[in-house]
Amino acid sequence: MKILKTFLLATSIVLLASACNCESKSDTWSDAQEEAWKSRCMTFMEENGVEKKNAVDFCDCMFEKTSDKYTPEEAEGITAEEERKLWNECDYNW
Repeated sequence: MKILKTFLLATSIVLLASACNCESKSDTWSDAQEEAWKSRCMTFMEENGVEKKNAVDFCDCMFEKTSDKYTPEEAEGITAEEERKLWNECDYNW
């Protein structure tokens, strides 16, 4: 019985560890880079007539998607098509 419990515990640990998003690049972003990115996003959204609450939600989503897929340096060079794909993943309707 003890062997079975040990096996189940070890299996659970392995499954939980493999479920993490190991491909994420979000840890490459500093707090200052995140703040600057979100600030630019908010400025863009507000200049285009998006209400602040919606802009905050959208920019948070866009940052999460961007930082997960790109380093700060890579994010500076993403194409309009790549940005559009991220935009669609957030899919907000105002």
